[in-house]
Amino acid sequence: MSTLRVLIAEDETISRKLLQASLTKWGCDVVSTADGQDACEALQAGGIDICILDWEMPRMTGVEVCQWLKSSDLDQSPYVILLTTKNEPEDIEAGYQAGADDYFIKPFKGDELRSRIAAVAQGIPPVAGSAVWGQKTA
Repeated sequence: MSTLRVLIAEDETISRKLLQASLTKWGCDVVSTADGQDACEALQAGGIDICILDWEMPRMTGVEVCQWLKSSDLDQSPYVILLTTKNEPEDIEAGYQAGADDYFIKPFKGDELRSRIAAVAQGIPPVAGSAVWGQKTA
């Protein structure tokens, strides 16, 4: 199995660096950007297996990047994870409707993200819209 190439698009420096450190520790090759427009440019360059997008970013939101990906004609479509503080049911639905494959609510547990990365690496992602990681339960 080849190394997964993961794009992180997160405008908060500390969050971006923590994600990058974790993903690198888990054996991923990481490309890191601070806004949605730079994420699209990295995606156009190709070779991205997984894309982790913050919802609220400058220049393009994570949802706008999802919509762009959905309508683009890229040779390879990455597995898209929205990582956000937005936790209302309508936000989650909007994320999936925009094209996200997974939805993680901040703060999230690293082992949950690691499990998802491992599943994608094994080629067994869930059905789109089936997972909301970090969601509080009653």
